Amino acid sequence: MSKLFKDYNFKDFILKNLEKNGIEQPSEIQSETFILTLKGKDVIGKARTGTGKTLAYLLPMIEKIDLSKKELQMLILAPSRELSLQIKREAERIIEGTEIHMEAIVEGMKLERQLEKLKKKPHIIVATPGRLVHIMSLKKIKLHNVKIIALDEVDQILEQGLQDKIFAVVKSTLKDRQLLSFSATMSDEARKILNQLMNDPVFVNLDHIKPIPSKIKHEYIVSKGPKKTETLVELLNVIKPKKSLIFINKNQNVDRFVRELKSLGFSVGGIQTRTKNQERQHLLTSFNKGKLKILVTTDLFTRGMDFQEVSHIFNMDLPLNKIDYLHRAGRTGRMNKEGVVMSIVRDREKFILYKMMKYLNIEVTPMHIMHGKLIPVKAIIQKKRKRRNKL
Repeated sequence: MSKLFKDYNFKDFILKNLEKNGIEQPSEIQSETFILTLKGKDVIGKARTGTGKTLAYLLPMIEKIDLSKKELQMLILAPSRELSLQIKREAERIIEGTEIHMEAIVEGMKLERQLEKLKKKPHIIVATPGRLVHIMSLKKIKLHNVKIIALDEVDQILEQGLQDKIFAVVKSTLKDRQLLSFSATMSDEARKILNQLMNDPVFVNLDHIKPIPSKIKHEYIVSKGPKKTETLVELLNVIKPKKSLIFINKNQNVDRFVRELKSLGFSVGGIQTRTKNQERQHLLTSFNKGKLKILVTTDLFTRGMDFQEVSHIFNMDLPLNKIDYLHRAGRTGRMNKEGVVMSIVRDREKFILYKMMKYLNIEVTPMHIMHGKLIPVKAIIQKKRKRRNKL
């Protein structure tokens, strides 16, 4: 019998806020790790994007906060500002209506403002390692009362060369603190480092879990024209998506693509490596508020960004690997809502897509535009058969 959140004896406000946000049952990664984390074990959790890893560590951390003490008790390290802010938003949904205080300490925000916020003695901090270590060097934060440290996407943190900063943070806490790590990938280097830092960790590997919510439809359409953009424009005019993300593989093509769609009257913006931080935040805010309907980006920006109410994902280029497909798909169908991932392919790319879908255990439906409507190819074939049978 499947367990419920109440079976783990979480505090009433946690159960109430989970219910309020439509989160009814623990995911597999949560069910497998809650007992371990609540018992105080060090845990390494590995599962694909979209399986509920964030709440797997957040709920036990929130459960263990002692409100009688106004001090930093819980610390989360994340590889990027965007992911940190997404974690903060997710945590705020769970602590709503309580006196638990949370702050984000990340790059790209004024240091003075963050130092002011630290004076309020937050119970939980989510931070990027670089900014946190800088504040530690100023002696503006103390970590000796931290009970739990969670590392989110440790491989990405290490890719940025922040190994020394992780060690500096962990070694600034007392030895009896608990250490948790939850990520989609786990390199040998990351495993080695975690084993050095952790106390007899339990490794929970749930790579086999199907990560994509069942409410996401996976479709593709074959582009016959000279440019895939023509097929995309047709799709946008037929579907009229509420809000969509368009993925391309080459960073340098983002601006050209945005100009092309803008010239056709679409409400569109683009984010790539050269996009300045301030402009990036402006585009994200406009997109999340619905002022901007289409955002063009690359895989570099799929992880960590909190895209809200995205109804459609369009793959102009197939992702370079299977995991990137999941990261793209995971930007829609959030909070149990419906979503569509539409890949625009050439005939020669179909076998690559099918191979990818077979590996991911995802059913993909071929679609076709006919008489201004998007129709499954299967339905068109059946219609033709019926006509032939009548003759």
